[in-house]
Amino acid sequence: MQKKFLSSLGLILLLNLLVKPFFILGIDAEVQNRVGQEAYGTYFALLNLSFIFNIFIDFGINNFNNRNISQNTQLIRKHFSKLFSVKGLLAFFYALFTLALGIILGYKEGDFWILGVLVFNQVLVSFILFARSNLAGLQMFKSDSVVSILDRGLLIIFCGLLLFTNFSEGVFQIEWFVYLQTLAYASTLIISLIMLAGHTGRLRWNLDKAFSIQIFKKSVPYALFILTGSMYTRVDGIMIENILPNGSLHAGYYAQGYRFYEAAGMFAFLFAVLLLPIFSRMLKLGEDVKPMVNTSIRLLLGIGLFTAIVFYFNGEWVLRWRYINVTQESVDSFILLMFAFCGICLFYVFGTLMTANENLKALNIIAFSGLVLNLIFNFILIPKYQAAGAAFTTMATQIFAGAMQLIFVVKAFKIKANWPLIFSFTIFVVSFILVNYLIEDQFDNGFYIFVLSSFSGLILLMLSGTIQVRSIINFMKAEK
Repeated sequence: MQKKFLSSLGLILLLNLLVKPFFILGIDAEVQNRVGQEAYGTYFALLNLSFIFNIFIDFGINNFNNRNISQNTQLIRKHFSKLFSVKGLLAFFYALFTLALGIILGYKEGDFWILGVLVFNQVLVSFILFARSNLAGLQMFKSDSVVSILDRGLLIIFCGLLLFTNFSEGVFQIEWFVYLQTLAYASTLIISLIMLAGHTGRLRWNLDKAFSIQIFKKSVPYALFILTGSMYTRVDGIMIENILPNGSLHAGYYAQGYRFYEAAGMFAFLFAVLLLPIFSRMLKLGEDVKPMVNTSIRLLLGIGLFTAIVFYFNGEWVLRWRYINVTQESVDSFILLMFAFCGICLFYVFGTLMTANENLKALNIIAFSGLVLNLIFNFILIPKYQAAGAAFTTMATQIFAGAMQLIFVVKAFKIKANWPLIFSFTIFVVSFILVNYLIEDQFDNGFYIFVLSSFSGLILLMLSGTIQVRSIINFMKAEK
């Protein structure tokens, strides 16, 4: 099982490393440069608004389905059309609710139209994730890997033609970016459904009332968890725009760093996509999950600490390298957000194990506590510290939630303290910080400092024993 996890993880990371960084830094960031901070800040707030309540489309169905199909693959043909129909009905109510909220918040006609298209895009994304939950549940990790980067790959092609050629004569509007997302998501959904066609049978509208009620009862805990988690992850951009004078501008500054934070979160999410069906199957078979937890936390938290420290020392250079208009507010919020990524790393290991083990009551308590903490801190800190206040709130919330999930798993699975692992992390962090100070003293060129910092961090991850290359190679050679 560890071999399958690591080989599948290697493929999905490789594909995403080839595509998503180029989209985020080459396309999305260039869009912000072209349209300006205020226009992109408004788009960023609208995107977050459309995202927060997309749980109404899913209602926990994707997580439930991933776990269910991984344990009972024969059910996919029976359940696929029924679940697809349920999600179609939920999508209708999600659209009504989100658009009504847009009216209440007072968005003007142009912004409201963009919100409407973004809502439709979220519907498409939710159905793509539903298709991926079936691919992962069937252990079709190669197909899932392709689907995971397909939408971004198509967007690179579509937007690249407008941004980097004379096709649009140097003009670009934020509305075009939204429309091209629709085209890319729709294409990806169609292709993912074709991949599943041989397993699901003919797709048809089949809204089974009794089945829907049964699924809702099982999915409500998942839905509550995802809703509260989405709110404390996405509410920051909305609150910045609505609390501060000239909030769109500050939301744009926040979006500069958030783009990198979200990109890092996407890579961490790839671990969870693979870990959820694997943890679910291991628990069903009564296998010991501790070795898988150990391998996962070494990889993911090691990467998280590496990323946070690299950007702490190089954050300003990275932002100025990519953006035209960078302020200290942008830099401060960016650095804080990258430390928040460490909390996400904890969540995608321990929270995923809790989901697979159906510890949903505990997950919901942690998520609700995180939401309350997030709202309180945001109301206090945003008026005084603007984007940096929102970023600090995100960091505090994510680390709090991740730490609480770690504590729960340690107690529930009776995991003893792994002192060699703790020692490895400590040695890595201390040595990497010292090395970065030495590099800063020796060099003035930002590019050289960034490259040397990154390279030395990767070496120290291995020398400290945080990431054990020999163990990974042994797992890859082992039988499934």
